[in-house]
Order: sequence, then C-alpha cells, then structure tokens
Amino acid sequence: MPGRNERQSSADRRDQGQLEGEDFNEPALHQVVASEAVLLLTVMVCTVMIWNNNVNVYGISYFGVTTPTLPIVAIGFLAGSVILIMASRKFPDVPPYGLVKWTLRIVSVGILLLLLTPYTLDTFFNWTHMILGASIFIVELYTGGVLCFRHLRDRLSKYALIIQFMGGVLAALSLPDNMLNFMLEGEVIFQIGFMVLLNHLLRTEPSLVTSALPPQPEG
Repeated sequence: MPGRNERQSSADRRDQGQLEGEDFNEPALHQVVASEAVLLLTVMVCTVMIWNNNVNVYGISYFGVTTPTLPIVAIGFLAGSVILIMASRKFPDVPPYGLVKWTLRIVSVGILLLLLTPYTLDTFFNWTHMILGASIFIVELYTGGVLCFRHLRDRLSKYALIIQFMGGVLAALSLPDNMLNFMLEGEVIFQIGFMVLLNHLLRTEPSLVTSALPPQPEG
C-alpha cells in the first residue's frame, strides 16, 4: 500500500531528524542530569540529617516515614518526578529511546507512590511499598540490560550494569531480617549504575547506537 509506506517513511524521517538534531540529545540529557542531581541531593541531605541503624535496614524509605526528613523527601521526589516526566517527553518512540521514555515515566510515578505508601502504617502498606520498590528496581535493571547488551555494547555500559547489579544484590541482601544492613548504600549504588548507563546513552551519537532507528524500506 503506497499510502501506508509513504506515511511510515515520513515517520521514520521525522524520527531520524529528531534523533540527529540538537533538539533531542542535549535538552534530554540536561533534564535527566537535573533530575538525578535533585534526587541524589535529597538523599544526601536526609542522610546528613539522620543516620542510624534504621537507615541501614530500611534505606531511603526510612526518610519518608520520619518527621524531620519527610518534607525534604516529599519536595525532592516531587521535583525529581516532574523533571523526569519533562525529560521523557523529549524521547522519540524508537528503540532504545522509547524504552527509556517509559522507564523514566514508571520511575517518576513509582517514587511518588512510594511516598504515599509508608511501610510503617500496616501490613498492606508495607507489602505495597515493597512491591512498588521491587518493581522499580526490576524495570530499571531490565532497561539497563537492554541498553548494555542490545544497543550500547561497550565497556562503559558493561561496567555500569555491573555496578547496578551489585547495588541491587547489596540492597536485596539488606532487606529486613536478612544478612546485611547496607540498604541505603545498595540503593544508591544501584541508581548510580543506572544513571551512568542512561547518561552514556544520551552522550552517544544516535547513529552509533545499535538499532537506534527502524530499517528503511527499500525502493
């Protein structure tokens, strides 16, 4: 069908221009880095304010159920979430950027839902909070693996994925009643690994990202 092929070709060219133009990489990278800075600064400020065994056991979640740090976490996570949504709008719907777009949106909504489900309230909220946190980790780890093995395929992406995986293992082994008490460290290491992968993708020329664009129709 010529009409359909022409529309598809036009969409491909539009995506190509969006990927290759300056309007995609730099603004998206700036907003992603801004959200990362806001979220990491929030955690840093809360850590300076409160550091005790509960932080080691419950990690970032503890800051959301403690009166002195709750306002800071709420403001920081809300600001980071808004910036992530703004950044996600810059991504085209082509691999791997479409996956990253939806990952950022899931994370932005997820961190707000974590605030709205304090684990100290009751068993239901505790389990909901844990499921939300695990879901965010799984989505980020899946996206990190796809970026590393299918699209970037270089040494830096592999190192970043290893960091992300090690942070996830450390956090998993630090769950309450488990063998370690390094939940906060594991969460931060995991997120740093994912941030490095994401930033590396946005600093890489789209033409060098494997399968960044769908194949062009012949003829």
